[in-house]
Amino acid sequence: MPSFSPGIHRDLPTFYESIIIYLRPPGRIRGAGVRANDPARDPIHPLEPPVKTFAFWFASLFIKNHTRTADPQIRAAYGMMEGWISIIGNTLLFVIKLTIGLAVGSAALLADAVHTLTDSATSAVVIVGFKMSRKPSDSRHPFGHGRIEPVATLIIAILLFVTGFELLKHSITAILHPTLSTASYAAIGVIFGTVIAKELMARFSFTLGEIIDSATLKADALHHRSDAFSTLLVIVALIASHFGYNQLDGIMGIGVSLVIFASAWGIAREAVSPLIGEAPSLAFLHEIEGACRAVTEVLGVHDIIVHNYGDTHVVSLHIEVSHHLSALTIHEIAEDVEESVARVSGGMVVVHMDPINHDHPHYNIVLSKIQEVAKADDRILTFHDLRIVGATLDRGTILFDLTLADTDGSLDSQAVLRDTEEKIKARFPDLDLLIKIAPMYSYNP
Repeated sequence: MPSFSPGIHRDLPTFYESIIIYLRPPGRIRGAGVRANDPARDPIHPLEPPVKTFAFWFASLFIKNHTRTADPQIRAAYGMMEGWISIIGNTLLFVIKLTIGLAVGSAALLADAVHTLTDSATSAVVIVGFKMSRKPSDSRHPFGHGRIEPVATLIIAILLFVTGFELLKHSITAILHPTLSTASYAAIGVIFGTVIAKELMARFSFTLGEIIDSATLKADALHHRSDAFSTLLVIVALIASHFGYNQLDGIMGIGVSLVIFASAWGIAREAVSPLIGEAPSLAFLHEIEGACRAVTEVLGVHDIIVHNYGDTHVVSLHIEVSHHLSALTIHEIAEDVEESVARVSGGMVVVHMDPINHDHPHYNIVLSKIQEVAKADDRILTFHDLRIVGATLDRGTILFDLTLADTDGSLDSQAVLRDTEEKIKARFPDLDLLIKIAPMYSYNP
């Protein structure tokens, strides 16, 4: 079990989902660790959704070696391709909506046209973000420029907030000073066609985001989908105008603004998380643990820490081995573990070796007592790195680390330490104790 909250990896934010379920794309906004959809590892299955098959085919027309999505250059090419396609599509849809909106005098449709044009601006941010993120490491940024991608995603969210605010003001004015807006059913049919086009663009963008595991492309897809939904609200307003409900036009414009605000909020939360430093996925951590245990001499693994810098992963961990092994053998084991984990993480791996003496005459007695104490305390998730210094129980030191069942930092770690020490001291009064609390950013099986 991990020492951090699995809830860090989530679907779309609950706040956003509570506003409109329709906007939720069929998967997570952001993943971390190994790309489950990397076609180099997971070729297209015959039963893959048609949109994914089409996305791969379309990418093959413009991107050489398009299946190597783990390559930062290929990944950036996917992102820039999506950006240009979105700009072209949004520009065409903007012209259509603007023309009809001016012709019928619909505030909601004009607001929606501006929203569509804003999509083009955010797609331009996507292009710039991916172009900058593929820059190689330099002396000022030795870990590369991978985190520019979530910065680009955050810019998209900010642009959405600004757009939503402007459209909200425009819509309020339309309610206070309504104007007659009439549109033929043929024009409404054309507008509905733009809804279908935006939904297809959303699915295409989200699929590309799944292929390369990109939060930015998924955010752009969410932007497309919010535009599609806002256009549906506009259609409702235009139909209502045929029955004399002219103020509904402005009301629907406010609805569009709320949808934009909700989109921006969800995107911003997902963009900020990796910039602050989020937990890697449990699946990724389990793969690292499995890669360590695949090396025969490894007795245990703990204190796994993962740093993500876009496509660059830096992994550090502790490995337990027998104290009987020579320094040369332990060094060779460390190199084997580093190679094994590197194949999983695709990044740099640093291994710390902990020689463990399971042959100590009192090891099992001490281990049994600590297990008893940990099991009886709900605040303790697990413990590791148990060592005993000294050959007898009347003189020496017991050392080990605790992992707390603390997902939000609310537990009093010092209270846990005091209680644990008290219980163990009651059994081994002559031994000194050195207990440490593992930090939340380390994973301990």
